Amino acid sequence: MTHRYRIADDVAWVSQEDLDGGDAPTAYLARVPKGMPILLEGSGCVVWLALAEGGTLEEVTAAAAAMSGAGAEDISADVADLVDQLVVIGVVREE
Repeated sequence: MTHRYRIADDVAWVSQEDLDGGDAPTAYLARVPKGMPILLEGSGCVVWLALAEGGTLEEVTAAAAAMSGAGAEDISADVADLVDQLVVIGVVREE
C-alpha cells in the first residue's frame, strides 16, 4: 500500500514569499491553537511547499526536485527523512 502525505488540518502556515520574498525559501508553521512555531528554511521549506499539494513520497520528492532544480534520486533520502520527522511531530498526516 502506498502512503499519501498531506499537511495536517490543524496547521497554520505561511511561506516567506507570501511575506517579503527574501533570498532563501522560508516557511513558518504551527499547530493551532497551541503548537510551538516551527521554521523551515531552504530545502526544508521546498519540501514543505511540495507537501502542500499532497501526494505519495515519490510525488512529493518529484515536486521538491522540480522546485529546487535537484535530481529526485539525489534528494529522495533527505525528503523521506524530513517527511518522517514532520509526521512524528504531527504537522503532516500519513494516509
